[in-house]
Amino acid sequence: MPKATFADVDAGRILLQAPFSDLLLCKRIPGASWDKPRRLWTYPATPQHARLIRSSIPRLEVSDKFTKLLTSKPATSAPPVQGPERHPTVELPAGLKTTPWRHQIEAFRFAMERLGRGAGAALLALEMGVGKTLVALMVLAAMAARRILICCPLRVVPVWQQQIERHLDLPLIVVALDDSAGSVANKKKLAEEKLRLAEAAGRPLAVIINYDSVWRAPIAEWAEKQQWDLIIADESHRLKAPGGKASLACKRLRTRARARLALTGTPLPHSPLDAYAQFRFLDPSIFGPSFAAFRQKYAVMGGFQKKQVTGFQHLDELEALMKTITFRVSKDVLDLPPETHVTYECDLSAEALRVYRDLEEDFVAEVRDGRVTAANAMVKLLRLQQVAGGWVKTDDGQYRRIDSAKQKLLADTLEDIGPNEPVVVFCRFHADLDAVHEAAKTAGFLSLELSGRSDDLKRWQSGEAQVLAVQISAGGVGVDLTRARYSLYYSLSFSLGEYDQALSRVHRPGQTRPVEHIHLVARNTVDVKIMRALEKRAEVVEAVLAEIKA
Repeated sequence: MPKATFADVDAGRILLQAPFSDLLLCKRIPGASWDKPRRLWTYPATPQHARLIRSSIPRLEVSDKFTKLLTSKPATSAPPVQGPERHPTVELPAGLKTTPWRHQIEAFRFAMERLGRGAGAALLALEMGVGKTLVALMVLAAMAARRILICCPLRVVPVWQQQIERHLDLPLIVVALDDSAGSVANKKKLAEEKLRLAEAAGRPLAVIINYDSVWRAPIAEWAEKQQWDLIIADESHRLKAPGGKASLACKRLRTRARARLALTGTPLPHSPLDAYAQFRFLDPSIFGPSFAAFRQKYAVMGGFQKKQVTGFQHLDELEALMKTITFRVSKDVLDLPPETHVTYECDLSAEALRVYRDLEEDFVAEVRDGRVTAANAMVKLLRLQQVAGGWVKTDDGQYRRIDSAKQKLLADTLEDIGPNEPVVVFCRFHADLDAVHEAAKTAGFLSLELSGRSDDLKRWQSGEAQVLAVQISAGGVGVDLTRARYSLYYSLSFSLGEYDQALSRVHRPGQTRPVEHIHLVARNTVDVKIMRALEKRAEVVEAVLAEIKA
């Protein structure tokens, strides 16, 4: 190369030779990497990077290849399309049991173009309910991946297992490392056993693990020793904190994966800075290896000693770089079913489960600072439902918090929905309404209430808060909640009619978008029995009491 500042393209990278005087300019361009042997800077070979280099260094000599890249059309997400028809130019993978929608086929094609023959990275920014899991499974099948690691929130671990069984007809050995697998040491042991089985049988292996376990010893060390064909980070915005334990674990795992795929409906849940750690897992060359440099580039610093983020800058550039590997689909423009039902599950703590079992078997349970007694079967049913929500009312009339599993599940779900969507959360008890407010605060959202003790409906309808906690007996009838397309069910009454009315408060005339009903359920509790009765359109009390007696 000549000694002047010169840009060329070779082997999928932009090569930039520049004098020392341009050092800072070259280093600040996102995706910069110093090639010490050749003494030049390299960048991803994308039109966006070519234009950034051209604009950052005006006195630039370029090769014909660089000029061609500079003038080529940037890779962007395909326009949203509708309908379940197969795309005429895309060959779908073998072993797929489900006919995908057109937008899923477009997302699949986009991902495969970036993953190539099993190497590279892609981010699928598909909103909740749009079907991003199926797209990921299409990628898994098309790559003929032999070793797959799926990282996701705890509540989604069993969902992935169900989705694999539903959508794929492949000889895939699946191991779901949720809380039912026991301790982290037991999870490692189970994963090792399944790996040996897969190797002996010559079959591919998919390991599903939650983010709170993937960084813990000894499973972390085991995972980092494997060679993965594909690592999927579901709800990848959970990795947004650069110093977070799960985020750092996925950073280390990146080097053990031939291909990385991230899935999220909210890639930037709180700020543009949320992009950095997700792209560090996917492809660190896009934004570079330094979060400090990334923040300096895109954030405006101020406040005390200029250490607080007071604003953002160069957002068009950040968006252009994200688009190089990002495919977006919004639920608004898709021809999706008008209503879908989803169930998310959690596990009670050992102490809460003990209280639950004592009440179920003996009508009485001891808790710290009190006792809970059920006078009859109907009262027992109420107390069991309250325990499933994480609290009890003791015989002295005091409310005692004994568990936070469902409240945490709600907070996680709200975070995954993102900050731009109004949400209605239905509850039965005042203590559950309080839990909704606490969960909303944890997720960083404002909340209001519609109940026998508070009527904030008009304030919520006018947009003063994202979350509305609704007591099902107060907000089930004659109330218009169509501002939201997400309705969550924290606890239900025993009335089939009230449940139907609650469903119709969100999905009713005036609703212009597909509605998703999300049920939050504590495993192995009365929650499951109530949901089963509702699905059968049975009278809830009789059906649940019959199951308990049995």
